[in-house]
Amino acid sequence: MDQVRDWTTIAAVITLFYCVSTQATGADAHTYLQKKHFIYAGGYWQDGQLTANSRFDSADSVSINLDELGVDRHYLSGMVDYHYRLSNRWKMSAALYRFTQRGSTQRLKDDLVWEGQDFAAGLTLDADWQINTVIVDAMYSLKQTKNFELAVGGGLHALDAKLIMAGQREITGANGSLQGFGETARSSLVVPLPNLRTTGFYAFNKKWSTQVTLGWLSLSIDEYNGAFKYAHLRGQYQISDRVGLSLGYQLVEIDVKEQLKRGSRRFDMSFKGATAALTFAF
Repeated sequence: MDQVRDWTTIAAVITLFYCVSTQATGADAHTYLQKKHFIYAGGYWQDGQLTANSRFDSADSVSINLDELGVDRHYLSGMVDYHYRLSNRWKMSAALYRFTQRGSTQRLKDDLVWEGQDFAAGLTLDADWQINTVIVDAMYSLKQTKNFELAVGGGLHALDAKLIMAGQREITGANGSLQGFGETARSSLVVPLPNLRTTGFYAFNKKWSTQVTLGWLSLSIDEYNGAFKYAHLRGQYQISDRVGLSLGYQLVEIDVKEQLKRGSRRFDMSFKGATAALTFAF
């Protein structure tokens, strides 16, 4: 229900901004629409929900989520978003988002088999999540005025997700306690998925503007079966002709399954939260 409410809120805000944009007039041409290069560089404060699923050989399917691994769902990470205008109608855009968190569980109460590795009851399980996302798109401007642009396009969404789990055992004896690592399992999923995106930009004047980016796709390619949804709403203030400040809210959902020779692997991820960045135009 929370995810449905989030997407409904995004849609309502987009509709509101569209209505405002159709009524507002008189804005001069904005820096965003003039400069060839436009860069967002900053960070995002996200609430992440991650679930990994693995089926290996004849063993039953096993699912582990972020909370079970003792990983904090809230995190701060960096982001870079860039676009280059090739002409009045065409531009290239690229974005990089990163997630890295570590955590550890209490001692396992039951045996766990993950990616063909046996983690015996009594082990302390250390987890390392690493997710890198790169988006590269070619965008075409359907409509452009001195203060408004609506662009659509598509490209490649490359996801590199890793889950590294290590079992650590503590042995207590007459000379104290010793800690040593047991089994280590690495789950890695690197998948390129095509995506479709649309971007709407509206400048109220040369200082204030807003931007909405939506992305979506759901299809199967070779051994991958993936779905991708993305929404980013930004409000921007231009400090000078070249430097600005952007504050926004982002919502991302990614569900990717990889069919392996000896089983399957699936990563189900969703992130939502605030973003903040400096913008640079030149």
